[in-house]
Amino acid sequence: MSASFFRKSALEKLSTPEKLDQLIKVTGPKAWIALTTVALALFTGVVWSFAGTVKTKLDVIGVVLGGEVHEVVATSQGQLVELKVAIGKKVKKGDVIATIKQPELLQQVEDAKAVVSDRKFEMGKLSSYGNQGTHLQGELIKQTRVSIQGEIESEKKKLLFLNNQLESENGLLSKGLITKSEVANTKQQIEASKNTIERLKGQKAETSNQQHDLGFDLQQKVTLQKQRIAEAERNLQFLTERYDNQRNIKSPYDGEVVEVLTDAGVVVGAGTPLFKLKNLYKTKHSQLKGVLYIPSQDGKKIKKGMEALVVPSTVQPQEYGFIKGKVTYVSDFPVTQQGMLTSVKNDQLAKSLLASGTLFEVHVDFESDPESYSGFKWTSAKGPDVFIKEGTSCMGKVTIKEEPPVTIVVPAFKKFFDLY
Repeated sequence: MSASFFRKSALEKLSTPEKLDQLIKVTGPKAWIALTTVALALFTGVVWSFAGTVKTKLDVIGVVLGGEVHEVVATSQGQLVELKVAIGKKVKKGDVIATIKQPELLQQVEDAKAVVSDRKFEMGKLSSYGNQGTHLQGELIKQTRVSIQGEIESEKKKLLFLNNQLESENGLLSKGLITKSEVANTKQQIEASKNTIERLKGQKAETSNQQHDLGFDLQQKVTLQKQRIAEAERNLQFLTERYDNQRNIKSPYDGEVVEVLTDAGVVVGAGTPLFKLKNLYKTKHSQLKGVLYIPSQDGKKIKKGMEALVVPSTVQPQEYGFIKGKVTYVSDFPVTQQGMLTSVKNDQLAKSLLASGTLFEVHVDFESDPESYSGFKWTSAKGPDVFIKEGTSCMGKVTIKEEPPVTIVVPAFKKFFDLY
């Protein structure tokens, strides 16, 4: 009857209160699953802290450049008479794109033309009157030769007479009819006659030389005048070319005008920028690239070959990410405003970038992707459906360091991994 007042399980518990013969459940399957999950997470975290990497990045700003934009400058000083370009106009190398007034050079050219004209006129007179003068002088020399020859013949007759007279006088002297002084006087006359004949022969020979030199002198004068004309013509050619080069400014490049920097009527100097020209041909130097500027305190942290991410200001990075690239150049010294102008070709942009302080210049080449609409590889799967144009401002990130996470959490590990 007592059994009806107590449950069977209660009676069994009273009979064996310790239940040493039965297993006791401490945890259930759900607890084990949770414990395993926590253990795996801790193990993964420890492995990642040693084997993984954390990237340290620098935020930078800059501009997308490309197309080889050149500044065409004046090559001489003067008033700009005409500027033959406009924005969007195609220009070929060697085209005359501007005209600068050069009054002084023009006057020099006119003076040189007058010198050439005068010397050619003198050459005409020399050719005309010189030949006439030579002919007249030749006739005069010829008459002189005839006259000298007549004197020689006359002197020879006189000498023949004196020789005959000497023979007669010698006969008379032997007979004592004349004195010796008379014979001596005749001999003196004979010697004088011989000397006169020799002198006349010398004069005749001199006239022959004069006849020969007469044509030579004229030819020499003609040659000298030709040399003077050639010298004047060379000077005229030099001044004409100089006037043409300084008056007509020619484009040293092919391309399209993207900005006009001056206007007609302005007085310019040598080196004054006239307009900007963009190269339309695709070359290695004309490909788009990022030109970034880093504060001076971080400039030396960036090295060639580092990973860089760049996004133009026209693209939302939250939606499309960044363009992938590599650092290809880092300036050795902080860039000056003049040096920055060489890259960005815009003085206002250069001033605004330098307003924050001294900067280092960094060039980034973009990774290409033919399947992307823009032609570049993005951190997103596709990238935006827009073309990236040069001159667009941009921002970016440059990875300057990769290290295990544990070295960040536990600084002592940096020394262990020799990362100081």
